[in-house]
Amino acid sequence: MSQSATAHPRRRSLPLLVSLVLALAFVALAFAPRLNPLVGRAEAFQHDIAVASAATYVSLRAINAALSFAQEVEVGGSVVVSGSVRPLKWLEPVDDTVERVSGLVFMVAVITGVLSMSTAPIAAAGCLLIALAFTARCTCDVVPGGWSRTPMPLRRAFDGCGAFGFALAVALPLAFVLGMWGGAWLTQDAWAEANATLARIGGEAERLIGVDRPDMAERNWLDTIEAYRAAAGTFWNSADELLSASLSLTGIFLLRMIVLPVLMLLVVLRVFWHLTGLRH
Repeated sequence: MSQSATAHPRRRSLPLLVSLVLALAFVALAFAPRLNPLVGRAEAFQHDIAVASAATYVSLRAINAALSFAQEVEVGGSVVVSGSVRPLKWLEPVDDTVERVSGLVFMVAVITGVLSMSTAPIAAAGCLLIALAFTARCTCDVVPGGWSRTPMPLRRAFDGCGAFGFALAVALPLAFVLGMWGGAWLTQDAWAEANATLARIGGEAERLIGVDRPDMAERNWLDTIEAYRAAAGTFWNSADELLSASLSLTGIFLLRMIVLPVLMLLVVLRVFWHLTGLRH
């Protein structure tokens, strides 16, 4: 009789100790969330996306500025009528498209920045919820009857805290890491090709606005108009490539930042629910 009485507390002491240690560990992670390797890795991926999207935005805005400047070039005339015309105004559709796409890329950069700043606080909140769940489990194990005798509403509430905390502290950063890594692997060829296209057309933008051309001031107006016309023709002929590359980069950003992480989050949560038997 005495042996069973001593064995029972021993059987309860190990889960109690484990729950207490885990509660303290998650409290520590709540106050130092970047000690969580998933949070650090997710922030590193988000920083890379932010840098890449900023570079793409700058390239698109350079092209946009060049196209806008080309449209403002005027040619005066006084033989028949007086006034001036803008012979490169037909570039306006391409210019408008580039401007809209650059706006989308800017939104991606803003979203990336917000996610990068919010990952650590969200993970910290999740760690606090997990710590609360383990602390409640410790408290319930101390009282007579243990966890099994705890009222069902309380058990569901504490399980919900643990599950929600797991989603914020573990599943969410893990989903970002898996989604961004998978997106980078799946889209690396399309990414390189689209960036190469923008770099080539961006070189034409520099040519159009006269970057690194010390002889620009020495050319007469006929040579200047001819140079603008040739460069503008390149833009027009490359309009399909420009649009395709811009939309490809925007799609890649959205795939890496939203689509794949959301899919990975659903998978991780589904596996967690299956292993723990939770549904909410």
